[in-house]
Amino acid sequence: MKRTLLVGLVALFACALTAPAASAKERLLTFYSPKIHSLPYVHDTHNVTLEADGKQAPKEPGYITGFAEQALVDSKDPDAKPLPIAKMMVHHFLYWARDRVDEAPGGCWRGAGFIGGRGEEHPLGRPQAKTSPAFRKRYGIRNETSTGDAPQWRLTAMVMNHYKRPKDFYVRTKVWYTTEKRTSVQPMVIGDCAQLANGMSYDVPGGGKKGSNFVNKNDWVAPMTGRLLMASSHNHGGAKYQALSSLTCKRRLFKAPVYNAPEKHVYRTIRPILHEPGPIGNGAYATAKGIPVVKGEVLRRVAVHDNHNLHVASMGFWATWFVKDDSVKKCGKLPNDITEINKPKRYDKTPDYDLVVPQLAKPQGAFSAFDGGELTVGDDFFRPGRITAKVGQAVTWRFSGQKPHSVTVANGPRGFSSVYWGQTGGTYTVTPKVKGTYKLVCLVHPTSMAETLVVK
Repeated sequence: MKRTLLVGLVALFACALTAPAASAKERLLTFYSPKIHSLPYVHDTHNVTLEADGKQAPKEPGYITGFAEQALVDSKDPDAKPLPIAKMMVHHFLYWARDRVDEAPGGCWRGAGFIGGRGEEHPLGRPQAKTSPAFRKRYGIRNETSTGDAPQWRLTAMVMNHYKRPKDFYVRTKVWYTTEKRTSVQPMVIGDCAQLANGMSYDVPGGGKKGSNFVNKNDWVAPMTGRLLMASSHNHGGAKYQALSSLTCKRRLFKAPVYNAPEKHVYRTIRPILHEPGPIGNGAYATAKGIPVVKGEVLRRVAVHDNHNLHVASMGFWATWFVKDDSVKKCGKLPNDITEINKPKRYDKTPDYDLVVPQLAKPQGAFSAFDGGELTVGDDFFRPGRITAKVGQAVTWRFSGQKPHSVTVANGPRGFSSVYWGQTGGTYTVTPKVKGTYKLVCLVHPTSMAETLVVK
């Protein structure tokens, strides 16, 4: 009996020793944000902390090998279906782990700990669903601080609430995760970093001939030698395509198309229209072998938009995965395993560039002539509601509310917008150069705030 008991204890001890190794294998983990409260018919941004407690973010240090889902739900039931897009639409999610190690320099969001996200071009909430197990077995984003702990995450969630009442929800995040060693990936954003203060957005003014283009581009210098593993285009606002090329090697790496929603897709039928609907897909690419890029190599990003109609708060940038590799040679051979991921099964090749975004609230009061003084943007109002100005007159708005607001053209002869997620202080100035009626809204509160500016 003693011998049997001893053998049993030894076996139990051996199992205890091997248990951590078994748990190190890649797992699909599910996390929930704290409850988020949203008012009806708003287009607002929520910044929340995700604790490294195993419930909101990983508890153990390890590697993120991919994001399987990023969705809005109204309960923590694991079988809860994502909230319908017609009621709660996602503009974007962004995930940050500011204190993690292995963050490369050079991206537009350097120092912020960017680890992933999704945009409107991922209506199903699965931005990396098609990355292969073999890819994930080799690469991962190191989720660890310099002290060896799992970092706290931050989540930025911009959502559009189409419910007629306040709504509480959670952001459910499913990640592939492992504590096994992986080759450390460096997420980097390639875009016009000068637009960082406005969330990487810019305005397409419109007014050009039918078929005319607006081009936003910049050059980016690679901060290290390595391989480009993944590149996802984020491109909306009358977008036509976005390209990424190596000027150093004189070759195009990607030309990402824009996949428009079919005629009956919810992106085209949703009401009220809180902002210009985006595409249901942008080109996204992955390669396990990687595209060789050396330190100092110049990459050019070119985002092309329709310029016949106005498109405010447009965007064009690339979210990429790089891995450091000092063995890479300058202008080395391109890999033969580049594949497109996240291409929608059904889409429309006919764009919806000429959609007129309505002014959903009715401006109040009689027209008054602009006297050169500052106009007021307060909580739930513009003052005055109707105003006339002359071509070439600088018009300034001052923000004085407790809530964030914007001054944005819903429709008119040209497009312009202040900070699209809103501001609570400071001023915004525009000098209209084209006559016409500018129907303005607050992009955060489009159903309750409006102002009409007539330029003569």
